[in-house]
Amino acid sequence: MQGWKVTDAEVLAKFDIPDDETIVEVPASLFRHLAKDGLSGVVTTWAPPIVHVTPEGTCIVQGKRVADAATLGQMNLSGHEDCVVVSKEAMLALLEENDGGPGHG
Repeated sequence: MQGWKVTDAEVLAKFDIPDDETIVEVPASLFRHLAKDGLSGVVTTWAPPIVHVTPEGTCIVQGKRVADAATLGQMNLSGHEDCVVVSKEAMLALLEENDGGPGHG
């Protein structure tokens, strides 16, 4: 999952992030694109890998930092972005299969 690097000291202080992991901030609307990866439904639960929802409604997502040079070379990351690995299983746990339901994503 590609997102903005989290640099806010107050937000960073809330988490104990292992050395091989990081957190990125993404708009909640990004979760609509899960269908492109074969997942359907709407995000109805804010739980890991979503570790925080900001007052603006963006999500802080934690995962293993993508460090593979070949993978990073295929991505269009700007200097203020990073990428984390989030498993399909972790995302499935957040989804509800009812697109008409009270989802957030």
